[in-house]
Amino acid sequence: MTTTVDATSLLAATEARRRAQRRATSLPLTGTAAGLAVLAVSLWVDPWGFYPGVLVPSFVYLAMWLVAARRRRRGPAWTTEGKDRYGVVLLVLVLLAYFPGALLLTRFAGPAFALGIGLLLLARRAEDPLLRGPGIVLVVASHLIALVLSPVLTGPLLLALAIGCGALALVAHRREAAMLADLG
Repeated sequence: MTTTVDATSLLAATEARRRAQRRATSLPLTGTAAGLAVLAVSLWVDPWGFYPGVLVPSFVYLAMWLVAARRRRRGPAWTTEGKDRYGVVLLVLVLLAYFPGALLLTRFAGPAFALGIGLLLLARRAEDPLLRGPGIVLVVASHLIALVLSPVLTGPLLLALAIGCGALALVAHRREAAMLADLG
């Protein structure tokens, strides 16, 4: 009896296992949820402050880059770096934070805009709709929140977005855990 294995499906399954081991979907969603929560609290305390919207995304992606590097060192032999590229997104966000018009950009694009751009950059590399959807929602919602609503309402709405990203992170984590359980 001869068994035929489709190389494309085998490669896709291997890449899916690698992404699950790296927590390539749940890690960015968890980081984004944490960043949105920090932005919500900081803007609840000071509704007119825009510095957190410039600095928080860079700190979020720095933390994710460090966590991903640590997991890569501790992980099994078949875990590779992958295509996540948290460092590239971190570099883009740091350059955006030090852009001369960063405070103006935060005022008109909204405080969660950079976090949404980060998710979209990661989703583009990974072709993951679970990252692309929240990225689009954050970019559009942040822009609408900044232009239409009062800064006093920004904190509660960002907290609602943080809860939504946290729920998606939980879904992604369970999906990755189920995939890794199939290995064992």
